[in-house]
Amino acid sequence: MLCKESEKKEWNLAGYSVHFFLTILNNFLSFVSMHLLTVPLPLYVEQMGGSPSQVGLAMGAFAMAAILARPYVGRLVDKLGGKPSLLLGSLLFTVGPLLYIVSHSVPVLLLARFLHGFSISATSTAFIVIIAALAPPGRSGEAIGLSAAAMPVSLMIAPALGADLLKSWGFVPLFILSASIAALSLLVALFIVEPRSTDLNDRSGKESEGTFLQVIRLRSVWVPSGAMGILAVSYGAITTFLPLSAVQQGIANPGLFFTAYGLTVIVAQVLAGRVSDLMGRQRVMVPAMILLALAFPMLAWTRSLPLLLVVAVLYGLGFGAVRVNLNALLVDNVPAMIRGMAMSIAYGSFDLGMGLGPYLLGWVAVSYTHLTLPTIYSV
Repeated sequence: MLCKESEKKEWNLAGYSVHFFLTILNNFLSFVSMHLLTVPLPLYVEQMGGSPSQVGLAMGAFAMAAILARPYVGRLVDKLGGKPSLLLGSLLFTVGPLLYIVSHSVPVLLLARFLHGFSISATSTAFIVIIAALAPPGRSGEAIGLSAAAMPVSLMIAPALGADLLKSWGFVPLFILSASIAALSLLVALFIVEPRSTDLNDRSGKESEGTFLQVIRLRSVWVPSGAMGILAVSYGAITTFLPLSAVQQGIANPGLFFTAYGLTVIVAQVLAGRVSDLMGRQRVMVPAMILLALAFPMLAWTRSLPLLLVVAVLYGLGFGAVRVNLNALLVDNVPAMIRGMAMSIAYGSFDLGMGLGPYLLGWVAVSYTHLTLPTIYSV
């Protein structure tokens, strides 16, 4: 009896167990490992003698692998739980940077990038499923909002750090550092205990309910997944073309847009998740979508840095609130036994939107505007 009583008195903070915070730490370390290489990797491909198209191919291979792997990862999560997938993804995050060291040609590096790309698919799908399982009752939106801060915080820190370390360390030590941070995330994952709503026997007896085609046909899956893809199109377009447009308009240091956006997203995700738990998802998402709708036409009229930062805040508020509530809607409405597949479909839609956004908006820019590289570079 004493043993059982001590097991129940597990450490927690405001209703969140230590395993919730360990899961966030694992996610943060994984993203730091990945974002450290945001600046060095294109330069590494170029140093190998890669052409600009091969640089793009090497960077795109990571995302392509993630998209292709998501249905299989979702199946793995539904069958075995989130932790095995989290361990697998953390292991691949560790191995990936080490493979870059032994890649002495662009084709070999492409294979390494492709393998490394499976890591983000495995960790991101498992992460959100574990977070949902660890969320206190009635606070899933708040839990998802809190956990979502890991990625933007890492994005604000790691790319700049990687660029600085590259100057003094070089490529190989930086790849080793990236692998070491990922290895630390793997160590953290070993200590995570994932709650299980059903045992493996119950899951295995219902495997047919979790096939890709069956899950994607569910309204509770394809509606938020489609919205996730549309949201990603806007984000992909902004990250690609905003710096070009800002330079064309004579705005100094457009990178500050992403600093303001990142800070705003962190705040928006935390607040929107909790507010939607109390007031309902739609009451938060509708005004957030209005903010997103306002941000884009304002960008077209932006001619100064202060106004650009205002747009960054508006877009960050809208994006953060919509993203966290789309995840929460999936958690609310999808049974736990197929949640892994549902999340993999939603995240796959986001990945696809990120890839299509720059292409679609690039076509619009060329066809209907004067946003051209020669014009920008001549400013």
